[in-house]
Amino acid sequence: MADETTTTTETTTTETTAPETKAADTTTTTETKAAETTTETKPAETTETKPTTETKADAPADYTALKLPEGYKPDDPVFADAVKLFEGEKIAPDVAQKLIDFTVERDKAIAKAVNDQSAAQWTKQTGEWRANAEKEFSADQLGNAKTALAQVFDKETVAYLEGLGFTNHPGLIRGMVKVSQAIKDDTFVGGNAGRANGALDPKSMYPNTPHN
Repeated sequence: MADETTTTTETTTTETTAPETKAADTTTTTETKAAETTTETKPAETTETKPTTETKADAPADYTALKLPEGYKPDDPVFADAVKLFEGEKIAPDVAQKLIDFTVERDKAIAKAVNDQSAAQWTKQTGEWRANAEKEFSADQLGNAKTALAQVFDKETVAYLEGLGFTNHPGLIRGMVKVSQAIKDDTFVGGNAGRANGALDPKSMYPNTPHN
């Protein structure tokens, strides 16, 4: 009976020590996790270097080397406004040059299209003028108008009017026809006016003089 009691006591002692071992393990695990947590927070310290990179990115771009279209200068208001736009949008200089080149070529294409359309409309207009003039005036009147035009204007002016098509305008032709008729109706006074038998007549020169 004594031996059985001893055995039971020893068994009880062994079982009660088990919880102490688990507690130790728990402590070790907690310490390990704490260490891991400390290690994980260290990378956050490297974020302090970011402001240096951002400062370099915010440096103003240099647009002084941009190639401008012919006739423009860096201090022109149009270019100054473009630079402000580039700076505000933080556009790289090489991209800004591409935008300038594209705008120049686009403006040239638009100007050419407008000029071509205007020229076509003007050609149509002068053609209508000529058709109306041929209906309104005879061939003789048109010839007289052309002659009068040459008498009234110099060669350069006549060439300019013809180049623009204004010589086909019925209004101009109508006016030149009148000028031509007026020239024909005028009486030409010869160089012998006031002469008697070819000699100079003082009376005709000074009709109111008391010496007559």
